[in-house]
Amino acid sequence: MQRIFLTHSVPSDKVLRHRLSVAACNFSNNLIDGGVFDKVYSILPTFVNEAVEPFSGLVYSSLRRNIILRRLAPLAENVTVFAKIPSKASIWYYNSTILNALLIVLLKLFKPGVKQYMIILDYTPSAKPVDKFFLWLTNKMDGTIRLADSPLFICQNSICMPGVVPINAKEWPKIASIKKSFLISGVLGYNISMLPMLLEAFSKLPEMELHITGKANDLKLINSYTERCSNIVYHGMVSYDEYLRILHDTPFLLSTRNPEAPENQCNFPSKIIEALLHNRIVISTLHYPQLNGIKYLEVSAQIDGFVSALQNIARMPQDKILPYANQSEKVMQCFNTEVWKSNMEKIEKMH
Repeated sequence: MQRIFLTHSVPSDKVLRHRLSVAACNFSNNLIDGGVFDKVYSILPTFVNEAVEPFSGLVYSSLRRNIILRRLAPLAENVTVFAKIPSKASIWYYNSTILNALLIVLLKLFKPGVKQYMIILDYTPSAKPVDKFFLWLTNKMDGTIRLADSPLFICQNSICMPGVVPINAKEWPKIASIKKSFLISGVLGYNISMLPMLLEAFSKLPEMELHITGKANDLKLINSYTERCSNIVYHGMVSYDEYLRILHDTPFLLSTRNPEAPENQCNFPSKIIEALLHNRIVISTLHYPQLNGIKYLEVSAQIDGFVSALQNIARMPQDKILPYANQSEKVMQCFNTEVWKSNMEKIEKMH
């Protein structure tokens, strides 16, 4: 049976040009490059309206270049993909969204022999009818791979896998000694990074460095701290190579998600897997049972507890803290593309 992937990514060298999520494209491209699928199609987000240089699997409607009709383009592209799907294939989706919902319905109605599966990467609980509809579609799949556990995901033919790494991942620099340097990167909103709390916390910890990369929603707030706290450095939006340079120069990767935010109950931060693959030490405000067997430091999301935790970490002897570093080999064994392929085969055989 042919295994097909419908994603919403572009090749790595085109990600920034089209303003797509680096994490989302890396995730899809890791699976694609790992040979997990027999065929791949890509329908891009609706904000991509400019001409796109063709690449293998791209499905692109000229409606995108019409200011009035551009929102209808994904529907036309769904119909195009529908015509390409053999009647006995299996298809895997990247989330349930407006970019694939019509195709899901069309296949259920007119090609019921096609088995439909989903990788659940991001879902924010919502009372909006459209979001409830996408969740309903997700739970109607023949099987799923989810990055996080949630009672909202009720498909029984399911496996939890928090991330994917290439089967031939490079060997990245290992940590030999610890310095008091920390990195927060990516989306810098309150629920995702708790940036106001972090800035205030590090203003109380002048002996520790906080490096920040990514797009700031509140640059004025960041500047108010960087101007008076020399230990807080905002690098802004940087190239991937520059990000890796900063990452490899920083032993600790912070994942400070708000435990009360609904979206953080159904997702898993891609930065954690990336940091572990690059041998960094992860500090998280959330507990992740799907990382069973992998060491990370869990800390309070409240500022007093967070400051106290960082002070305790800074006092830990090297032989106590280093076991939390240099876990790339374990991460590769647990989450490489061959493991993903094996789990997909298990799910497909169960239905």
